[in-house]
Amino acid sequence: MLSVFACSSYGKVEEYFPELSQILSNLEENSPIILENDQLVKEQVGNQVIADSLKGLKLHINLSMQSIYEDRPAQSFYHRYRSFGSFHAVKPIFHWGALQAESEMAHNRKKISILSYNKTVSDLHSQARHSYLDLYLLKKKNYLKKDSLALQHESLKRVVKLNKVGLSTKLEVNESNASLLENQILLADLQQSYANSLNQFKLITGWDGNLSFTDRNDSIHDLIPKLDAETPLMITGLSSTTMKRIQEEIAIEENKITIANSQLRPKINLVGGFYQDQVPLANSEANLLRNNIMIGLEATWAIWDSSKSKGEKISSLSRKRRLEYAMNRELKSFGIYIKNLKQNLDSLSDRIKISHELLKVAQTRFQTSKIEFDANRISANKHLESKIALDTAKINHIESVCQYVKTQDMYLIIVEQNHQ
Repeated sequence: MLSVFACSSYGKVEEYFPELSQILSNLEENSPIILENDQLVKEQVGNQVIADSLKGLKLHINLSMQSIYEDRPAQSFYHRYRSFGSFHAVKPIFHWGALQAESEMAHNRKKISILSYNKTVSDLHSQARHSYLDLYLLKKKNYLKKDSLALQHESLKRVVKLNKVGLSTKLEVNESNASLLENQILLADLQQSYANSLNQFKLITGWDGNLSFTDRNDSIHDLIPKLDAETPLMITGLSSTTMKRIQEEIAIEENKITIANSQLRPKINLVGGFYQDQVPLANSEANLLRNNIMIGLEATWAIWDSSKSKGEKISSLSRKRRLEYAMNRELKSFGIYIKNLKQNLDSLSDRIKISHELLKVAQTRFQTSKIEFDANRISANKHLESKIALDTAKINHIESVCQYVKTQDMYLIIVEQNHQ
């Protein structure tokens, strides 16, 4: 059994953005994908009822009415109506565990459908969180790009004015104008990318409202001091959804083996019934109505099935062994996946700290550049470079934080799975 560290629940995306918490709370009611998977669970619940009924008591009632035309020897032609009633009951007694195996298989399939439903819900929550962060990042990029364009507009106006009085060259004017146009194209691309991503987000979540990306007290940017102060949880075992599903599939194959073994063995049922019949009297047109009650045991025994049950057993044994190999492979793969996530979290933690330091350096550089630019000691393009460097540092920092929160979300899903 492998032990690894997991992060605490403070890092869930919705804890930073109250708006996302509302979206996720309504996800199961609004998402078409989840509604579809919910019907699959209900379908398996119905199948389990069907399988359980195989062990139960079966009751049959039959009522019939007949029109009889009799031509008895030495008697006149006779016509009359008669009615019969019957009642039949069957209760399986001993089928070598086959009926119980059918019931357990239905139960296993229902559990698989529930696992699939829960995984769909979990994956969709995670996908919604990650898509929301991507939209948040695109929104920030749009904002910073617009801010840069405003600065470029002012810089271009200034360069043009300086050019008119001979303090700047025509080349500097053209460079500033080209840079402005290039960034306008980039802004248009960012806006289109945001619109496309927003439409996809609404499709998977069923959300129809607008997104404000209101951050609770700007807390997502205060992630750095929390990294060092937070004590991670311990995972004492490994069990992914895939492993749980494989366990249920192994149980299904074991039950199929039980059913295959029972095919050529005698099966015993308890039978009982009540039925009516009429016996004609020899010297009279009247009939005698008889009520009959029957109770007893019924044995059925299939002697030979041309090796059908043998083939079913071989097939189920092979599938069972294949699933056991898949279980071992999934266990190793899942362990590596957890280790990689933990390493990625450590690496992203360091990246956040470095990007935060880079951001402070870029802010200082931009402030110094502004002072130098206002004093006409550097060109507009040189000042613009410091602004671009600052925007890049901001984006890098936000990307680092978003990537950390995404990775932590994936890690928290594993923690929740192991505590279910």
